[in-house]
Amino acid sequence: MDKWTRRGLLAVAGGTALSAATLPATLNTAAPELTGKPGDWINTDAPLSLRSRLGKVTVVHFWTFACWNCKNNLPIYNRWHAKFGPRDAALIGIHTPELDVERNPANVRAKVKEFGIEHAVLLDNGYANWRRWNQQFWPCVYLVDRKGRIRARWDGEMNYGSLRGEERMNAEIERLLAEPA
Repeated sequence: MDKWTRRGLLAVAGGTALSAATLPATLNTAAPELTGKPGDWINTDAPLSLRSRLGKVTVVHFWTFACWNCKNNLPIYNRWHAKFGPRDAALIGIHTPELDVERNPANVRAKVKEFGIEHAVLLDNGYANWRRWNQQFWPCVYLVDRKGRIRARWDGEMNYGSLRGEERMNAEIERLLAEPA
């Protein structure tokens, strides 16, 4: 057993049971392009695209503001934004609502401010990005490499129990940043 292994079922992703030993999930698939109108974005002057980020590392996370596990991950994303942003690794939050109150853009904007989120947030009220990414869970984090490929995914709260997901995903981001462009 390696140092990350923990007993028990952690999550179900894509129909596959994941244990702590399998997180982050290692992938190598093309990242779906983001979709959204200019008014659907918070904390950016223009819509972002993964195509425009080729040659750079991008962290994409799905969340919704009333989700407790999502809230527990938000400080991690804020730390990543501060740590990796200057190294040209961008964070993009995709806010996909679960409750009616989360569909109101003004409510999302207020929560982004309240939670101190400085990275770009895409409003996904119509679930277009959720479907494109075959999403099933809040929260979920994807690491997209310089070639536009999803290389890792984490379903759920990263630092739940003894999972040390922040530490593990930090290492994955560092590894992707060290790869040639």
